[in-house]
Amino acid sequence: MPWHPIFIHYPIALLTTAVLVDAASLLCRRETWHRVAYALLVAGTVGAAASVVSGNADADGYRQTEIAAAIQDHEDLGTATFLLFLVMVLGQLPGILRPQAESRRWVWVVPGAVGLVLLYLTSYHGGALVFGEGVGVVPASPD
Repeated sequence: MPWHPIFIHYPIALLTTAVLVDAASLLCRRETWHRVAYALLVAGTVGAAASVVSGNADADGYRQTEIAAAIQDHEDLGTATFLLFLVMVLGQLPGILRPQAESRRWVWVVPGAVGLVLLYLTSYHGGALVFGEGVGVVPASPD
């Protein structure tokens, strides 16, 4: 059973919400929202790890096809997205354990925005593979 289509929707929703809630917590000066955003970030990053691992496993049948390069591009984007959000989780952990001044939290807005761009590029490429090439829908046939 292919697990990637099941897992992938969680990090998309959770990571998007995490970045938006964190930005809102800074704009509205709500420290408790930042803690909620961090919990969403952790959950989304765990989901991204599951998506990367399951995607790599599900792509095995397509490694020797004409779309192998497109699948590799999607995998590379997914891995980069996961790693960026993992850095955000680990980088913000000290501030969660010992709350810091709000001014220092602004530094995470830019990586969050970059992460969302990577997330949506990855999603776009994945959607193109499914809807354009039939990956995961049509059985792989080596050339």
